Amino acid sequence: MKIGKVPETVLNRSVLRPLLLAGAAGDSAVFGKDCAVFAVGNRETGSEASTPRLAAAVVTGTLDGPFDRTLEMLLASALLNLATEGARGEKVLLSLLLPEEEQEESLKRLMNQAGALCARYQLTVEGGHTEVSSAIRRPVVTVTCLGALPREEGQRAEVAVKQGFEPRMELVMAGWTGAAGTAILAEGMKERLLERFPFRMVEAARDLEMLRLLPEAARARNHFGVSALHDVSQGGVFAALWELAECAGAGLEVDLKKIPIRQETIEICEYFQINPYQLYGQGALLLGTYQGEELVTRLRERSIEAAVIGTITGNRQRMIRNGEEIRYLDRPGQDELWRLARQLEEE
Repeated sequence: MKIGKVPETVLNRSVLRPLLLAGAAGDSAVFGKDCAVFAVGNRETGSEASTPRLAAAVVTGTLDGPFDRTLEMLLASALLNLATEGARGEKVLLSLLLPEEEQEESLKRLMNQAGALCARYQLTVEGGHTEVSSAIRRPVVTVTCLGALPREEGQRAEVAVKQGFEPRMELVMAGWTGAAGTAILAEGMKERLLERFPFRMVEAARDLEMLRLLPEAARARNHFGVSALHDVSQGGVFAALWELAECAGAGLEVDLKKIPIRQETIEICEYFQINPYQLYGQGALLLGTYQGEELVTRLRERSIEAAVIGTITGNRQRMIRNGEEIRYLDRPGQDELWRLARQLEEE
């Protein structure tokens, strides 16, 4: 299989379906869900109705390669997944799988970084696992974030799951297209990019400030009739649009020119001849609401770039308009980041 997220068809056929047939799949184990929400009470006594609902999100990634995510990206992604269901991250479990060549000093440096990030996001590490393996070449980190939904938030989350993205809703995008993918390329391919672009532009491309702002955007679920959110990750905004439409059983109509994109992303993607709308998109969030412009104004007041990019429709067509040109979304393919990595390896 190709590097990156397992394709939707494989996920449904070979991951979710066996669990469903075994009776082991919970309500959150569906394509397009960003995190799990569940109660922890006793089912036999029905006490779960009176207990807090919990949210859990898991993100795994490799470190130290030219196209790898950073520990901050992994942690921020897990926190945003919680935020899409109205939960604020509180506890973290960290699991590390290390190559034989890894030195203890590197491990200590990584954990110092983890401690600083957890302090910034007001998280406590409650446990995890650390192991050395001959099967890998770079460190593999799994971040598991947990958060409790207050009772009123838990009720709100249940409503959101039932409503989802509904026809006639406006689709708001908060954040920039391909933000994290651009940062990864600016870091991993810095020397090559500096041969073509000025230092200031390459440095600007590495900016990850939006990762810290997006949880604020996710909390907009309590305002402006927002009843569903979906984060943008592997496969970029096109993959995220497909995922939310597929999960909702709906269609969409999106104006390509209204999708927020930074000039640095445009320049770097043109240089590598990749599609910015299919580039790793952490740093962006899709929200469904009937009050799109009011929500956009609220987000911009908080220094979060946002725009109404389209609408949810009642049919199954996933339409992207670019002026007079119309195209239809395909099932998500391999993220442009991983495709470019393979291409450069073969050069």
